[in-house]
Amino acid sequence: MKTIKKNSVFAVLLFTSGLLTTENCFARENVPGSGITPTNGGSGTVLNQTKSLMSGCVNATAQSDLDINNVRAKILNGGDMWWDIFGNQEARYAVPKPPVGQIGPSSQFASSVWVGGYDAGGVLKSAAQTYRQNGNDYWPGPLTSTATVTTATCIAWDKFYKINRADVETYFNWCAAGQAGANPLTSGHATLSNAMDMINNWPAFGPEGQPLAPFYDVNGDGVYDPASCDVPDFDITGTRGCNAKLFGDQCLFWVFNDKGNVHGETGGAAIGLEIQAQAFAFATNDELNNATFYKYKIINKSSFRLDSTFFGVWDDADLGWYLDDYVGCDVSLGLGILYNGTQQDGSGQATAYGTNPPAVGIDFFEGPYADPNGKDDSLIKVPPSFLNYGNQTIDDERLGMCKFMYFNNSSDPVNGNPSPGDDFYQYLTGTWRNGTRITYGGNGTTGSVKCDYMFPGTSDPYGYGVGGTSNNPIVMPNWDEVSSNNVPADRRFLESSGPFKLQPGAVNVITIGVPWARATQGGPLASVALLKGADAIAQQLFNNCFATVDGPTAPSLALKELDREIILTWSNPSNSNNANEAYVEDYDKANP
Repeated sequence: MKTIKKNSVFAVLLFTSGLLTTENCFARENVPGSGITPTNGGSGTVLNQTKSLMSGCVNATAQSDLDINNVRAKILNGGDMWWDIFGNQEARYAVPKPPVGQIGPSSQFASSVWVGGYDAGGVLKSAAQTYRQNGNDYWPGPLTSTATVTTATCIAWDKFYKINRADVETYFNWCAAGQAGANPLTSGHATLSNAMDMINNWPAFGPEGQPLAPFYDVNGDGVYDPASCDVPDFDITGTRGCNAKLFGDQCLFWVFNDKGNVHGETGGAAIGLEIQAQAFAFATNDELNNATFYKYKIINKSSFRLDSTFFGVWDDADLGWYLDDYVGCDVSLGLGILYNGTQQDGSGQATAYGTNPPAVGIDFFEGPYADPNGKDDSLIKVPPSFLNYGNQTIDDERLGMCKFMYFNNSSDPVNGNPSPGDDFYQYLTGTWRNGTRITYGGNGTTGSVKCDYMFPGTSDPYGYGVGGTSNNPIVMPNWDEVSSNNVPADRRFLESSGPFKLQPGAVNVITIGVPWARATQGGPLASVALLKGADAIAQQLFNNCFATVDGPTAPSLALKELDREIILTWSNPSNSNNANEAYVEDYDKANP
């Protein structure tokens, strides 16, 4: 268990040998001497910010739980998630999900999206978040068309919109059937009434009338009107396939930006990003029941272009007891991995997993668009997890996991916590804090071969990370934390995608999945093997536009009572996925 205790300015480190022997080990997330004093090991220019350039938004306070399946994940509205910032600052990504009010082992601690690039004047612009110890880079709410936001907007949008697909289906079917009888979501039951409130107040449009949360526009009039059966945009009919824009059996939607105030986390100049986010999960009887998913629609509302831009997903992935972890990646899957560095997680703490600990990962399903070049790029030079390479379509390529690296919870000037300055961008580009590239082998700092992926094991047989291609492979030896004899510790890792040019008005989508698996025997590496299998299932789900096979919709039943006779009539209405008994269970047919 990792806990932060804060004073009015910074968190205070309580990290002594005596505390390490107890279950309640208090530790500040970034140790003293890191994350405070700017270091500029690279060549970027960091703009000194003035508050007059920003709005006066206050820190986000909204939080909600994604909890439809075997995971209970806390989501925050400050660009971060998975930890209890307003409580006892403990990890809140519980798998398996304990009963309400109880705390069990957690497999994650904190995560956020990082972005960085240079404007035409060579000024580094960046946005990131870790633990809000030095300040924030993200605030609630959408931006205007001129990339501004008011304090009032930030306050008004400091909220989550949480909805279950089953409730949306219930309301839609009732509405589509002619609204006969009482609305089943206004029956007086608190949860159902809350669901109806969410449908009625779905944030389909922003302050300027700009589209925000996607909705199913039944009559195509461009107006969100639940009375006309418009609802949040799940594929509730089972026929819309990839046209639906909300996913999962439960979904949280929220909006945040990087223009609300001064960037205290990175110290970088603001970019002008609006990020429309959704977190979702599926309640199933397979590996997906232990997974969660996140989709970030990132809009550059500024009037300038960023060059050498990278998008990244940062993860402080604490697996139960946080001081005995290893990290690695699978290049072919685009998967970052956290697993236990010892055979047993922790030493009996209630928040530790004990023997045969699980493994957890983050899969970079899709990243930003690659720069257009007027041709269909070949898959030869990129890992198979990259999208749309070699598909006979020009300029639709999507980058995947281009870099993977880790750093430690320390003040080390090479691989310690990033300080405000260009450290965040250095890590995004696969570069250490002192400006040197990752090298293959050992701890990534002492080798002679520059590389893009740390601890790939044997998952990069063609050597993509060292300049190899599928028709000209560069075979490298196995490299992971086990073979390097590293000391397990408190790890953080970063998966990033780039470089690319972020144009004004550009819209990019980052989609990630968080698979989880636990072997019953064989120790940590057995769990890693199962994790890769679980990730393959999650990848297939992504490839099918997150459409799960639900089977045909139940038919409508009508009852007519006659003299000593009851007539039952079954029918499949036009809004059913089995209209005219035409239901199919083939993904390709269901998702044309």
